[in-house]
Amino acid sequence: MLTGIIIYLIGFFLTLTFFKHFGVKIGFDYTNNTSWDDWNSNESAYTGFSLCWFAVIPMLLLMGIIRGTFLFCKWYLKR
Repeated sequence: MLTGIIIYLIGFFLTLTFFKHFGVKIGFDYTNNTSWDDWNSNESAYTGFSLCWFAVIPMLLLMGIIRGTFLFCKWYLKR
């Protein structure tokens, strides 16, 4: 039980730090208050994502793999 809590806290702080440094660069920018989202700011969005890090990390990895494959194919076809 204690090990699970420690792992969760480490994952929380790692994802929060990741979003702090790379969130806007990878497209997670919630500073514009649009009508289609409920986030008031990047701080609330990044905290929400970090609380659910066990679901967010696989999603981000999948998005990265798909984007990397797309960029590779684009580079290869232009070559």
